[in-house]
Amino acid sequence: MPPPQETVEAAPEKGTPPKPQRQQRPASPNEPLEPGDAAPAEPPAAVEIPALEPRQTQGPALRGQILGRQNDLQARIEKLARANKLSATGRKTLEDARTFLAQSGKALEEGDLQRSLNLAWKASLLVAALEQGKE
Repeated sequence: MPPPQETVEAAPEKGTPPKPQRQQRPASPNEPLEPGDAAPAEPPAAVEIPALEPRQTQGPALRGQILGRQNDLQARIEKLARANKLSATGRKTLEDARTFLAQSGKALEEGDLQRSLNLAWKASLLVAALEQGKE
């Protein structure tokens, strides 16, 4: 028996990547491998997948936390508005905080607790910046 011969591929030109070798796709489980092979006798049994239930593990507690944050923000916004020491930029920032707070209230009414919390957080960042004098 003669020794196995090695195949030598030509080196690719400089700067060009080697061509990837094409691999043959495996046959699907429903296709016979060879013309004489038989298909599977039975299809797989159907599996019932239960519907997902909405998560309400933190609903009431989170709702109360958001309401508390909204009430606190409303009081802080009114205090800043009464102080009447804000520049034009500060008044715009305060108006943006009011808008975020209103959107947070609407999201809470619609039951979108995460969105409501995010909007209240944005409002609180703006209010905190105004309270620190960073307009």
